[in-house]
Amino acid sequence: MIPKNTAKLILFLLRSIERFGYNTNQLSKLLNMSVGSAFKILKELEKNNIVISQTIGTAVNYTLNFDNPETVKLCELLLLEKKRLLSGYVKLYGDSLQKFESAELIILFGSVLTKKEYRDVDVLFVTKKSKEVHTFCLGLSKIRTRPVVPLILTKEDLVNEGKKKKDAIVSLLQEGVILRGESVFVEVMNRVQK
Repeated sequence: MIPKNTAKLILFLLRSIERFGYNTNQLSKLLNMSVGSAFKILKELEKNNIVISQTIGTAVNYTLNFDNPETVKLCELLLLEKKRLLSGYVKLYGDSLQKFESAELIILFGSVLTKKEYRDVDVLFVTKKSKEVHTFCLGLSKIRTRPVVPLILTKEDLVNEGKKKKDAIVSLLQEGVILRGESVFVEVMNRVQK
């Protein structure tokens, strides 16, 4: 399996909306690891063509190499791992929500992931079938204890909102749990970072 700090670093770079990436010092502070560990991980990832470096001023910044199919598969695997680790009521909602098959991407986000007391369940659906989403969420809300509140976007809208760095979308992209469409999420993040 992938070492914990390596996985943490890759997921951070994947979920980042920074176009030019981060340097070793920034990553070590943001991820709460030593500069030496961050440097060693980045060099190993660069050697394996998972990340690419670019010099900006006097700093060397790192971003994921989305042109490498291995990078894409690695990111998808790490996103699947996050979903697999869901537990309790979050897992219950997650299992129910991923049954909706007419969405390219489904992301669970908001207070349901972070708080014991939550009023509703926020979910992003990337689809063009908004009527079906509303019907599905209404039905799910009737059998669960909390209402399911859908946010419905097309893939293009999600990319555009991510590029504009809208706070709600940035938070969703950085902290949400991907329930369906890991490959679509990786594609969206690649386009947001360009």
